[in-house]
Order: sequence, then structure tokens, then C-alpha cells
Amino acid sequence: MKRWLRRFALHGDVWLRYLDLGVLICPWFLEPIFVTACAASFYALCVPQRRALLANMAVLFPGENGWQRHVRAFRVVRDFAWVLTDSARVRSGDDVIDWEVEGVEYLNQLGAHPGGALILTAHMGSYDLAGQLFADRLQRPLHIVRVPERHAESQTYAADARHSHPSGQFIVHYNQPGNMLAVELTRLLADGEVVAIQGDRILFDVAPENLDFCEGYQWRLPKGPFLLGVVSRCPVFPLFIARVGWRRYRITAGPPFECPEGRFDKNDWRQRMASWWSTQLAAAVRTHWRQWFVFEPAFVAKPEPTP
Repeated sequence: MKRWLRRFALHGDVWLRYLDLGVLICPWFLEPIFVTACAASFYALCVPQRRALLANMAVLFPGENGWQRHVRAFRVVRDFAWVLTDSARVRSGDDVIDWEVEGVEYLNQLGAHPGGALILTAHMGSYDLAGQLFADRLQRPLHIVRVPERHAESQTYAADARHSHPSGQFIVHYNQPGNMLAVELTRLLADGEVVAIQGDRILFDVAPENLDFCEGYQWRLPKGPFLLGVVSRCPVFPLFIARVGWRRYRITAGPPFECPEGRFDKNDWRQRMASWWSTQLAAAVRTHWRQWFVFEPAFVAKPEPTP
């Protein structure tokens, strides 16, 4: 009974199954009603996630009052519900997504690069929606790094859903404890493959890198992508996905960060890459704050200077 009830928890597989069934029977013109109602229910019931969103909004918009932060936090949850719904529509076989691309020249540069390349992105939009588009546009395999679902039933269901739409150009790797994924990613980059990693959230035992965000606050970003970038010496391309309208998404690519040739101080260049990524990510988060789907506290107060 306890295991069965666990499936109804926030990260349980019941909600994934309900969503996939809902898009099959719900007419498109009723979607806004159901999406808003579900978002309101989850916003009211998921207390830790709501508090984390409010704390993040307080740092992003320090001059606003509590009511305004609640409105912003709810809009994040509602946009997340829309992205999940759009992803479920695509899984059901509907070709309903329109795409805009900014920075086409950088995507072309990425596609033409003869060696390995690293894509740094954030928890915005949807990997599942954009991954296949990236692979088709780049005309080369794309290796995506994902965190597994927190419940075994949810992970099994999500993996089965992806396996039902296989693609040799879109390959998913799960970052699980003990699977030596860093070694595998280094090998892939050395073999000339393209690897995409989300670099904006700390989960489980990921090593953090504390970087200045604004006056009084730092944010904790994962250190692994920066280590991977300097060890592999591959160009690192910033790329963000945002939902900008009814079933319309925008991909924004920027110029890459590149380490110098020859010998260099890896620790120094890791810190340079971290600072560069922090600037790129901060600009994207401030512009598309509704699309930043991080439901954990992202910021910490700066430590007091030592006298």
C-alpha cells in the first residue's frame, strides 16, 4: 500500500500517465482551463517548491512585495505546466510546435565544428522538444545529459516513453551515482561528439561553484561542466530554449567560450569559464524568468568579509 501511494507523490508516475492520457482526450480549446487549474492545485499543495520559487523571485526582483512575488512564482508553475503539456502532445504524435531561432550563425558554427563540442543550457523550455530539432539541424548525434526521475516508477515510465520514439541522433545519458558519467562524456568529446548539459541547478551530490549574482547574493552552479570544458578543450556553446507563445518556442544560441591552445592553468580557465557562464545564464534568467524551471533555492547570501 505504501509503495502504491508513493506513486501519487509529487514525483510519482501517476501524474505523467494522467498527462499523457489527458492530451489524448482533452480538446485543444480546453487546455488553458485545465493547465491553469492543475498549476493552481500544485502551487497550493507543493509547499517546499513554492517557498523556493518565492525565495528566488525575491532575489531576482528585490523591490517587489510578497503578493507580486506570489504572482510571479505562480506564472513559473503555469508555464512549466504548459511545457509539460506541449511535450506530452509531441509524444502523442502531434506535430504542433513552431520554432524560432536566434543566433543561427552560432548553430551553423557548432554544426560545422569538426571536433567535439559542449552545449551549456538551463532548465528552460524542454529537452525532449528541442533535442531532436538540434540533432536534425546539426546533422550529427547529440548526447543529452539528464537527471533520472526521483521515483523508480517515474523513471521507468519516462524512459519507456522515450524509447517508443527512438532516434539514433538523439541519445540520452542519465547522471546516476556511480555510473562514471564524467569519464564517458570526456570520451565522447574526445571522439568528436556533441554533448549538452544543463548548468544551472545543484541536485544530489553535485559539486557546487559559488558565483556572484548580485549585491548580497551568490548562486550555486554545478562545477562539473566547467571541469569537463577545460579537460576536453572543446568549445562551449551557450544555448537557451524559451516558450514564447501558444506552442511556439525560441532557441537562442551565442558565441562559444574557447580555451587557448597549448599549456594553460586549468583551474584559472575553469574559473573564467564559470564566470562567463554565470553572465550568460544571468542574462537569460532575467529575460525569461517565467521559463526558469528551478524549484529549489538557487541563491545563498554572500559570506561576510573577513576583517
